Amino acid sequence: MNKVRVRIAPSPTGFLHIGTLRAALFNWLFAKQNNGTFVLRIEDTDRERSKPEFEENILEGLAWLGLDFDEFARQTEHASIYKKYLQQLLDGGKAFYCNHEREELMEESDAQRTAKEAPRHICKHRDGSIASGIIRFKNDSKEKITVKDIIRGEVEYDASLLGDFSLARSLAEALYNFAVVVDDEEMNISHVIRGEDHLPNTPKQILIQKALDFGTPIYAHMPLLLGADRSKLSKRHGARAVTEYREMGYLKDAVINFVALLGWHPPAVKGEKEKEIFSLEELLKKFDLEKVQKGGAIVALEKLDWFNKEYLKFLPLETLTEEAKSFVTEPVEESLSKYMDVLRGRITHLTDLDPEIKNIRNISDYDSELLLWHGKLTTSQAAQNIDNIIEILSGLESSNFDQKSVESALTLLLEKDGKGAILWPLRASLSGQESSPGPFELAGVLGQKETIYRLKKAREILL
Repeated sequence: MNKVRVRIAPSPTGFLHIGTLRAALFNWLFAKQNNGTFVLRIEDTDRERSKPEFEENILEGLAWLGLDFDEFARQTEHASIYKKYLQQLLDGGKAFYCNHEREELMEESDAQRTAKEAPRHICKHRDGSIASGIIRFKNDSKEKITVKDIIRGEVEYDASLLGDFSLARSLAEALYNFAVVVDDEEMNISHVIRGEDHLPNTPKQILIQKALDFGTPIYAHMPLLLGADRSKLSKRHGARAVTEYREMGYLKDAVINFVALLGWHPPAVKGEKEKEIFSLEELLKKFDLEKVQKGGAIVALEKLDWFNKEYLKFLPLETLTEEAKSFVTEPVEESLSKYMDVLRGRITHLTDLDPEIKNIRNISDYDSELLLWHGKLTTSQAAQNIDNIIEILSGLESSNFDQKSVESALTLLLEKDGKGAILWPLRASLSGQESSPGPFELAGVLGQKETIYRLKKAREILL
């Protein structure tokens, strides 16, 4: 185990969600930092609930976010390996068959609850005289099991309180705790980085490791993800498949940045403003598994919106335009980058683009009151100002008609008549709306012909 080898082990019984994504990101970062190996292991032993479409969704989500894995495996391909080790435990008297009925187990559990004892099964079939039923671990340990955890320090468990826990339904159907231990050994996993909800399984897994003479990986259990009410994150908090965030118009870099800060943040530097925007390259340099917090991390989608808005503002225009193509239904291929440049500061999601573009391209009838700058201009003043703008902009070269040339051309007029008196009717003429992008930006997007046409149309309203 000198070489770092980590894994994520999602079950294909549901879509890739944000908790598994965080585990994938933290494992990926740790592996890359240590020149290690990142393994994706599909834990599909639950054959009834495992679906191919869920596995495809997991692969699709990781691919979208650029979290490439080095090795891939499925648990269902390891049945013969599990059988070998189960038989080894049976032959060595470290496991046995138990055919207690469900009703008997429930009665035992109820009695323990009444006596305020830890719920566990203490089996009467431990002598190996039964040859059918589920396979259980013969737990004779009375020692304290210490889980050495990078994040949580040392966590101690009383082994006797675990009882004779189950390993497999049969030689052909290994259960979670047993399959995980065998797979981690066979794959030489050095570090197990996973959610805090798996911590109670760890002492059982350590007992299995000892019984089979396996090594014990280094553990790191991440804090739970919580909803705004500080309860465990669930669908009622808006939890959704990671691929849904893509469909909702979130950028992958924003999602990665958001997830990275769920339970981890680099130490503050005295005298410097706290930094929140991190590229994947910066995360690789700064991420520290030992600095992951113990307390739960709240998933606030409002914060994800903030990250997305910031990335939309500063992503290279060419990259942003390419990202936007699948979200725009208006036929603006030739000028999409111009629209993106104008609208990037006004949108939160890429799905906001279509209505914004339609508002610019499909102007409705003008409200003459809108052109009068909230009553600060008379009809004749607004009309004269629009005439002056038309005259100046008509004299520009159409090939050089853009935001900067329009702004430069109107400089003297702005100084003479005042910014509001000129820019308000210009913007209202080009947008027809109370709120819109700036007038220079609009003119640059619309081009000279459409800009002059709209100014003249607005002027007619004032006659």
